[in-house]
This record gives sequence, structure tokens and C-alpha cells, in this order.
Amino acid sequence: MICAGIKTSDNVYFLADALFSEETITKYHLFFIYDVKEFLNTLDFLSELKGNLYIPSHCEATDNIDPLIKLNREKIQEVANKIYESCKKEKTFEEILKYIFDEYNLTMNANQYVLVGSTVKSYLSYLYDENRISYEFRDNMMFWKQLE
Repeated sequence: MICAGIKTSDNVYFLADALFSEETITKYHLFFIYDVKEFLNTLDFLSELKGNLYIPSHCEATDNIDPLIKLNREKIQEVANKIYESCKKEKTFEEILKYIFDEYNLTMNANQYVLVGSTVKSYLSYLYDENRISYEFRDNMMFWKQLE
């Protein structure tokens, strides 16, 4: 995830979309992520910052972002594990997407299909790169499955 942040001379960090609020995480469970591994790397980077005040785009200003970093990381791991578990039996992307919507009691519409669908594809790519799942093409369809 590429984010632009700004640090002022008085040690205030404007964090842009590098963190998601507890409200966003609780309500939607999934938030748009282009690259899961880089998002996790961003969280690692943020945990090393030493600022007086932090201002994320979607949260209240705070002098301690550690709990928010932890919450974001835990949600990423939770979603990755749900997608991984969904691949116990091979599934197409559409089946995985439906599983995630059902698991989080989300309602499908065109916007959610695009945003959440893109994010689920990012998770699939991440899990593939981490050697946790594989894919196979059959009959012009892509099937995802856990690696044993």
C-alpha cells in the first residue's frame, strides 16, 4: 500500500489512509487494500514512529496509535485466515467472495462487489505469495485451494 504521510516540525504525523478506524473495521470488516503485505509493512513502519500526535484520515487524533495498529493487524490476519479456510475445498473467486460476504453479514451491491472483490483478490495474491494457497485453471475457470 502506498500512502503519503506528513510529519510537521512539532512531531505531528498526518497518516492519511495508513490506518483504518475501529468503527470502519467493526462495520465493514474489510477495507480497500491493494497490497496486503505492504499494508502490513506500513503497520510495522507506523509502530516505530515516535510522534506527539497522530492524525489518521478516518480516525480521531491520538497520541498513541499502538491500539489502532494492533486492531488493523488483527483484522488483516483474521480476514486472511477466513479466506485461507474458505479454500479448504477448492473454490472460484466468486465462491470465495460470497463466503466472505456471508461470514461478515455484508450485503452485495455493485460498489461492494468492486471494492471488496478487489480486496479479496489482494488477499488471494498475498496468500499465494506466502505459499498458503495455490490455483489451477480448469474449463477456463480459476480454482483456489489450500496448500497441504
